[in-house]
Amino acid sequence: MELGLASCVDCACLPLKAYVGHVQFLVQQGLSLLFVPQVVSLFPKEWTCSVLLGLPDLVKQYVPPSVRLLTPVLDARRGIHQLTLEYLHFGLQWARPSPVLRAWRKAVRAQRTWERAYQAVSSPGRFRLLLLGPRYLTDDPYLNGNLREKLRDLGAEVLCPADFSDATTAAACSLLRKRPYWTCTRRSLGALAHAVPQLDGVVTISPFGCGAEAMQGVLITSLTGTRIPHLELHVDEHTSPVGLFTRLEAFCDLLERKRSG
Repeated sequence: MELGLASCVDCACLPLKAYVGHVQFLVQQGLSLLFVPQVVSLFPKEWTCSVLLGLPDLVKQYVPPSVRLLTPVLDARRGIHQLTLEYLHFGLQWARPSPVLRAWRKAVRAQRTWERAYQAVSSPGRFRLLLLGPRYLTDDPYLNGNLREKLRDLGAEVLCPADFSDATTAAACSLLRKRPYWTCTRRSLGALAHAVPQLDGVVTISPFGCGAEAMQGVLITSLTGTRIPHLELHVDEHTSPVGLFTRLEAFCDLLERKRSG
């Protein structure tokens, strides 16, 4: 993170600073070949964020010319099968079609097994919260100040969009007046629409200044109204975990009082 802060312009978002810092650390260790995909779209009619759209070009500005970047374009706007073909085309740079296809099938099986195992993990608590936000914040304890563990310590059962399949969140989003075209927002709102009858509260965490996440709070309010308490957290590299924990403690105390009547 320190390397990213020292290199990136001030207006760069938190995930970009973290990513660039990781890249520069690897270059300092002597690596000269880095995998930096251009992730345009993961699902038809959806987009990733603008940073991921231009990530190879951004990273190229922060590494020496001697470092080679592997930058396959992953774009599912023309269908999931096209995305599969792009993965396979990238693999053909290194091996013949038969081993590339076997490797792809093995990777898909491993990914599905991991996703099922991830979705099956749940720790019961005195109340149930849905933690919404981009995956790099909800899952990374360094960037989120160990947020999930703190919520569990406060007695919460914590759910995240990753606990629900894409089929589930996409189907739930079909009930909205307009389906979100950012994949992360669709996953978050779909998880909320699906789980809302089971929830005691919602916590959203987003990087400060993120355009893709800017409207999520308004959309959540339009879904839930005033029925479910909602805490919004915005973080950057200057955010103190102490301040986050104080707000979390107050929010969880409110939920417990609400449950006890």
